[in-house]
Amino acid sequence: MKKILVLIQFLFVTPAFAVEGWDHGNAGDSYAAEFVMTAKDLVLRLKTLPSTELRDVNLALLIGAIETTTVRTEDQLIYKGREVEAVNDPDQKLIVLNRSIWRTRRSESNTIARYTFVLHEYLGIMRVSDEQYKVSGPLVALLDLKNYNPAIWWNPLNPVNYISMNMIYSSGSCKIEGLKFDLQKTEEVLVAETTGDCGDDYRKVVVAKSAGTAPPSSNARGTFHRFQLAIFDTNGTNISQLTYEPEWGRCLGPQEGACASSGKLLLGGIEFVFLLRP
Repeated sequence: MKKILVLIQFLFVTPAFAVEGWDHGNAGDSYAAEFVMTAKDLVLRLKTLPSTELRDVNLALLIGAIETTTVRTEDQLIYKGREVEAVNDPDQKLIVLNRSIWRTRRSESNTIARYTFVLHEYLGIMRVSDEQYKVSGPLVALLDLKNYNPAIWWNPLNPVNYISMNMIYSSGSCKIEGLKFDLQKTEEVLVAETTGDCGDDYRKVVVAKSAGTAPPSSNARGTFHRFQLAIFDTNGTNISQLTYEPEWGRCLGPQEGACASSGKLLLGGIEFVFLLRP
C-alpha cells in the first residue's frame, strides 16, 4: 500500500502542464477552436456515408483544407458594407469568423445549422460551389445529428469518462472491472483490483487523471486530460506503467453508443480501451 501511495504522489508532483501556462484566451480563440473541432467531427461523420452520397465532396481534400486553413475571429465582420457570418479566402487559406453570429450558432437548437455553416466555409476554401448551401445542406441532413452545445461537450478537448479493462491471459475466473471518470473533474485517482481466482495473475491498477491547457502552438483553446497508469502485482511491485493522452477532437459530440478514444492498449497483462460513453 505504501508503494502505491508513493506512486500517486509522484504522479501529481507539480506537473508543468497542469499548473503553468494556463491561458484561457478570449472568446474568439475558443470560437475558432470550436469551428475547427466541428469540422473534424464532421469529417468523422461524413466517413460513415456511402461513397455515392459524397460525389460532390472529396474527403481527402476536405481533410487537407481543415489541416491547412487558419481560422481567426473578429467581434464583428463587415464585408462589402454589410455584416456577414464569415469570410473565406482560398488563396490565403484563411477563414475569418464573426464572433457575434457564432455565439448564436452554439445553441443546441442550431446544431444542424452550425455543421452546415462550417462545411460551407471549408467548401469555399476548396473552391467548391455551395450557393444556397446546395451541397452542404443535403449532406449534413444525411448525418442524423443530435443537438448539443459545444460549450458542454468540448471541455476537455479529449473527453474520456470510462476505461474498460480485460485480462489478457486469465482463464476467465480472474476478472477486473472498468473505471468511470467524471469529465468535470480535472484530477482523479481511481483504483481497480482483479477479483476471482487469480493467483499470479492478480493485478491492482492505479489510474491518475490530470489536466492541462492546450498551448498556443496547438491552434486550439481548451483543457485536455492525461491518464497515468500503474500496475502492481500480488507482491505490491510496480510491474508496468504508462502515460496516455487521448487524441484531441476524436470524441466531441453525442454518439450512438460509446466512442473509442484509443485502440487496445496492452499493459501488464491487461487490455485497456479509453472510451466516451453516453
